[in-house]
Amino acid sequence: MPSVSIILPTYNRAKFLPEAFAAIQAQQWTDWELIVIDDGSTDNTRELVPELTRDWQQRVAYIYQENQGAYGARNTGLDHATGKYIAFYDSDDLWLPHHLKNCVQGLQANPDVDWVFGACQMVDLTTEREIAPSTFYEGGRPRSFRALKTQVRGPLRVIDDADFDVVVMSSGLYAGLQNSVIRKDLFANRRFDLRFRHENEDALFVAALILEGIRFGYLDRVHVVYRVHDSQSSASGPQSVEALKKKFSAIYSACLAFDRERAMSRRSRIAFRRAVSRSMFWTLGYSVHAMNSDYRGALRVYAKALALYPWQPGCWRAFGVSLLKSLWTNANPSHQ
Repeated sequence: MPSVSIILPTYNRAKFLPEAFAAIQAQQWTDWELIVIDDGSTDNTRELVPELTRDWQQRVAYIYQENQGAYGARNTGLDHATGKYIAFYDSDDLWLPHHLKNCVQGLQANPDVDWVFGACQMVDLTTEREIAPSTFYEGGRPRSFRALKTQVRGPLRVIDDADFDVVVMSSGLYAGLQNSVIRKDLFANRRFDLRFRHENEDALFVAALILEGIRFGYLDRVHVVYRVHDSQSSASGPQSVEALKKKFSAIYSACLAFDRERAMSRRSRIAFRRAVSRSMFWTLGYSVHAMNSDYRGALRVYAKALALYPWQPGCWRAFGVSLLKSLWTNANPSHQ
């Protein structure tokens, strides 16, 4: 039984697989199995996987399924994993050689920690231009989560109290699935929620774990090259206005369900609603709808966001502006 199960979901990403598999083979930690979940690809992924892994010593499993989305594919991978630890690989990113070794050693040395993660370097795939040297920093300054109280245990910083309110208001821990290694036991009674087919499920998954008291540790070192490109499904990739509307609507539907279904303190619920409301208002309502002259759509989003957390004067001003513009365009259809 390998110590690490690497779960790689893929959908029509055959062009990325040679580099992805090379990065996996280059890992300094070699005790792993690879589980490739082909989520309904129509390219040559089926033929390419055995060709690329023909001479590997490690176990490679290829599983084809009808398209369920990335999190559905990850759930399938979890059902077939045999390792003590889980590592999720996004086929268009690149692990650096130390990723598995450093994370696994952090988990082995700290049995009270269930999730270890490193930073990502963000680059533009086409130009190879560096967008951000480390996701743990913004403009050279540490992200807000870095202010959380930690215990220094060798290279690992173990978060003593992952204050839910601080994490929510600072956009999370930046503990993405692709830059983490996680104890398999954590998934014994947990799977990713597939109801909304949205792209922010890992962030909500982490938020739920924080509420449950699961312990995280991080390594202040870049572990993954995160490549931004046009065909990307995540929020980092450029997409059409209609695609953005669909994407962010799904994300916020999942957030509203999280608010309804998760037990949390009154303080934490207020913090969560405030963060979701602001993001919904300005990202989906303003940037996607209003900035593209869809004032009716903006007003619908604004109303939902303000119902969640109404104490936002700036949002009410923007609401009023969109209302006036909507009335004006209705009265002057030739100017639409």
